[in-house]
Amino acid sequence: MVNTLRVRLGCSGGSPIDLGFAKVVPDLVCGGVPVEVECLSSFYCGVGQALAYLYGVGRAALVLIADEPRPGLRDFLGWLSQLLDVYLYVGGELIPLGRARWLL
Repeated sequence: MVNTLRVRLGCSGGSPIDLGFAKVVPDLVCGGVPVEVECLSSFYCGVGQALAYLYGVGRAALVLIADEPRPGLRDFLGWLSQLLDVYLYVGGELIPLGRARWLL
């Protein structure tokens, strides 16, 4: 799925981001913004990684691959979008949540 999104969005593969105490590598970089792509079953891992990119670069995005998340998760992702750009990838469509600050 990462390669599909990379090609579709015209993004590049991620390169290491030095946090000063560890290096992290995003799945994609789109318009200079590190992007983590994660499936619904392990969304919490993607949240942690995207927060690390935010710490290292000052901007980050999370793309969550899902059919349709439950209302409680959608509320959490709306809250999270105050910090990160959060997108749902549903049925081949990229849906921005909350205050997405850039367009993929």
